Order: sequence, then C-alpha cells, then structure tokens
Amino acid sequence: MCIKKTVLILSILVILLLPSPAQGDNSYLDKSVMDKGIVKLNYQSDKTVAVRVSRGEISYDYIMRNGNNNIPLQLGSGEYIIRVLEHLDGNKYRQVAQKTVNSNPADVKAVYLQSIQMINWDKEMMAVKKAGQLTEGMENDGDKVRAIYNYIVGNIAYDHAKAQSVGAGYLPVVDEILKIKRGICYDYASLFAVMLRSQGIPTKLLMGRKSDVQEYHAWNEVFLKEEGKWVTIDTTYDAGMRTVGVQAFMIKNNNDYTIEKVY
Repeated sequence: MCIKKTVLILSILVILLLPSPAQGDNSYLDKSVMDKGIVKLNYQSDKTVAVRVSRGEISYDYIMRNGNNNIPLQLGSGEYIIRVLEHLDGNKYRQVAQKTVNSNPADVKAVYLQSIQMINWDKEMMAVKKAGQLTEGMENDGDKVRAIYNYIVGNIAYDHAKAQSVGAGYLPVVDEILKIKRGICYDYASLFAVMLRSQGIPTKLLMGRKSDVQEYHAWNEVFLKEEGKWVTIDTTYDAGMRTVGVQAFMIKNNNDYTIEKVY
C-alpha cells in the first residue's frame, strides 16, 4: 500500500572528513527563526548540498532541493549539531561546515507548523487555499481536521503505478497531487500536513511501518487542541478502505504503527 523504504528515506550518506574550506562568519546558517523550531541554510555552492542534523545518536539527512532551505529541529529542546555537506560522487559527501546550536522553543509544537522540504507550502498554493475553503467558518480544530480528512480520503486515489516507479529521494509536490487527485502514501501524508499546518494545526509527517501493511509507509499525527493530545491519522489507509466499501475510523491505534522518522 506504499513504497520501498529507499524512496521515503535518503540512502545513508557516506561523509568523508576531508579538509573544509573556510566558512567566514558562519552566516550560512540563519538562526533567527529558531523560536519556530527551524534554522535556515544559506550555504552557496555549485555542487549538490546536503545537511545532516544530529541530536545525540539520532541523525536526519536532507539534500537541499525545491528551494525550501528550512531545516527542522524536531528532536526536542537541546543541542543540535548541523553539518553541511557537498556531494562528491555516488552517496559520498564531504563535510564543509559544522555548527552547534541550542534549540529551546517556547512551544515544542511550533516546528510542526512550519514549511519544510517534505511539507513545502506557502499561502498562495492551491492546497492551502483549498484548506481555507474547506474549514471556512469553523472554530474547532477537530472539525477542521475532519473536513480536510474527508476531502483527501474521498478525492485522492492511490497511485499504484507511481509506487512502482518513483525514485529515491522523491519529494511530494502537493498542488500537483491535488490537481491529478492521485498519489502514494508520502503524497497523502504531505498533503494532509500542508493543509492542516496552513490552518494553524500542528501536524507531524511520520515514516515507518504499519502492522498490516507490507511496504514502508507514511502517515500523520495531528495535535487536537481541544483534547490536548496527539492522534494518529492515516489518510492513505482510509482512502484504500473506502474504495472497497469499508468505513474506517479516522483516529487510529498507535500500537498498530512503528515510527522510524518524524518530520
């Protein structure tokens, strides 16, 4: 029901610790938005640039594409090491810069409202405008979540051909998904996150395993303000159930999922 793990998660980057070029005043890293749980990368290079963000023993890798240079610090408050890498060949990268930052946002949920690579949005996008239309006049976050959920589950079909052909490092383009009304699990989860984040509802995009889905999977957790808790929602799974005439419950059992990555 979804796709190979290598499509959703970047292959392991081999970092070669070669001599690094001078980095001047470290202005390549903009920390002015750390209160929102992100930093911005402004590193300029004629080569492909990647970033490795580490906190403790956990690391996330990002190849900088699609014009979105926001790097999330989603592993909680504390010290992060941010390594900037330049591509050499294959999966080999050279570290060219390193910076340690301390993240301590007033609201740890703020990072799950931001536009990042895999949840890329701005207020002019079709998906954001559609979310506004679907939730117009609603004040309760739960009602907004339900309206957007119903729209996605009822209008976006699973794209089996794309699941077989999409390449590693794929990033969703949510307006395209909304236009063609087809997508893979990554597309469903990204579209749902974009539409909810744009309405001020903290939303995570998760990757990992579902107990009754053979392939690697993507889904969401959404913070319901009125209930004061995160809930698990899987629009891909429920859209599939609807096609065979089964009405699924929107909120899922967390125990059916194994989380490997959180964005």
